Amino acid sequence: MKKLSLVAGSLLSVLVASQAVAATDTTGFYVGGALNRVTVDVVDDAETGTGFGVYGGYNFNEWFGLEANLFATGDLGDENVDVAAGALTFTPKFTLQINDMFSAYAKAGVASMAMNIDGFGADEDFTGFGWTYGVGINAAVTEHLNVRLSYDVTSGDLDADRSYLNIKDIDTDIKQLAIGVHYQF
Repeated sequence: MKKLSLVAGSLLSVLVASQAVAATDTTGFYVGGALNRVTVDVVDDAETGTGFGVYGGYNFNEWFGLEANLFATGDLGDENVDVAAGALTFTPKFTLQINDMFSAYAKAGVASMAMNIDGFGADEDFTGFGWTYGVGINAAVTEHLNVRLSYDVTSGDLDADRSYLNIKDIDTDIKQLAIGVHYQF
C-alpha cells in the first residue's frame, strides 16, 4: 500500500511540475488502464493484493459521462486458500472541473462480479450482480493524456456455481485503490 501511494504521489508531483499550459479536452471518448491495490472481503476475512484493469467511457460534456471498468486480481489469499476476483462495472460519472489541469469525479452504477476460491480441497466459482461506486481525481498531463487516482467499492451477493465448499452464496465487497492512465480522444 505504501509503495502504491509513493508511486502515485511521485507521478502526480512530476506531472504537475512539468504541466504545460494548454486547453485540455474534456469531452468525447477515452480509454485507459490501471494498476489496483485490491481488498476482497471473503467469508469473514479480507484478502489483499494487486489487480489490473482497463476502463473507458464517453464524456458528453465537461461534467457528465458514462464509464465502463473491467478489472481482475491475481491470486490473493494465504498458503491454504487462493482467491481471485473481478468485475465489469457500468456507471454514470459526474465530474467537477477544478481548473484546466485537475478535476474530481464521483460515479455509481451496476456491476457483474465473479470470484474463485481454491482451497480446502475444492475449487469454487461464485458469480452475481451488485452495485459499485467510486471517487477520484484526474490530472490532465497534456491535451489528451490523463492520469487519475481513484477509489472504487463493488458490492454484491454472489451465488456458488456448484457448492463444493458447502457455501451457497457470499456477500462480498471488492475495494480498490487505483492509479490509472488514459487517453482522451
